[in-house]
Amino acid sequence: MGTTFHSNKKTKWIDSTNTAYHDNGKTAYIGSTGTAYHDNGKTAYIKSTRTAYHDNGKTAYIASIGTAYHDNGKTAYIASTGTAYHDNGKTAYIASTNTFYNSDGKKIVKASFSINLGKGITLNIIPNIKVTVYGRKISD
Repeated sequence: MGTTFHSNKKTKWIDSTNTAYHDNGKTAYIGSTGTAYHDNGKTAYIKSTRTAYHDNGKTAYIASIGTAYHDNGKTAYIASTGTAYHDNGKTAYIASTNTFYNSDGKKIVKASFSINLGKGITLNIIPNIKVTVYGRKISD
């Protein structure tokens, strides 16, 4: 594949270095370290620690404890309890009862559920727990 370019002619990918770039020229991913970056230059994901960050610098997901956070800093998901929360702090999902709630706290019926935690970071609750950074799965 060699080197590929964005439509604005800025480098998108360099095979020889396993490095990707955003269309603004900032580094998006460094293969040798497994580190991804947001288009504002802030760290998005560090493979060695399995930790994701929002583009505002706040923690988005810590794999070792299975906890995800919204970009406002509020807890989004706690793996040990299987409970998810909306960005306003209200409960979104309780795994033990397979119960979903809307952001106003009203019980709702759903077959699948995901929460956008912030730019590029999504928490999919059902059918399987999955955290993605720009579409790449980073959770177990």
